Amino acid sequence: MIVTCPSCNARLRFNEKALSSDNPSIQCVRCQELIPIVLPSGSAPDFEEQTLIHHPTEVGWIIVHDEYTEVQTLPLTLGLQTIGRASVSKPCEVMIQTQDRYMSRQHLTIEVVKTKEGSYKYWLSEHPSCTNPTFINTHPLQKSTTLEIIDGATLQLGKTKVVLKTLSTAQNARKATEEVAHSDYLQTVLF
Repeated sequence: MIVTCPSCNARLRFNEKALSSDNPSIQCVRCQELIPIVLPSGSAPDFEEQTLIHHPTEVGWIIVHDEYTEVQTLPLTLGLQTIGRASVSKPCEVMIQTQDRYMSRQHLTIEVVKTKEGSYKYWLSEHPSCTNPTFINTHPLQKSTTLEIIDGATLQLGKTKVVLKTLSTAQNARKATEEVAHSDYLQTVLF
């Protein structure tokens, strides 16, 4: 059978009989991404050329796009995840490597939800322990507010700016990073 890697679009041939309930995925030989495989019922003969249903593990990315911090592309998955400054003592799911002391170690939560139509919604709120400012497209985020954010939204966590990229406009992390890298920086909100 043949499957297309969702990250680098490599076409990979594999033997579906080599898969088991203990090993329901293959690794891309080009980008090394682990690709979960869902075999169709009544599996087809060996090496039949068809595209399998792929359930992406990455459904969006947070991309650091800031004049003062190195570019970083961090994956988002379905469900609730916390975003913040990298820390050993207070880790979170999406850790940004930065020296920005105005970014909390647990700054925001993003919940990614799949709709009935198969698209994704991205819901944002400040983490309860966050004491530092957050801005969305230069507008302050009000405490105890949950907002839906869309592809291309620029979030300022402390003084560090990040951009949300989603599967609706970028098929993989590399393309998402390239799109953001070719865009202008939003003005940093001073506080």
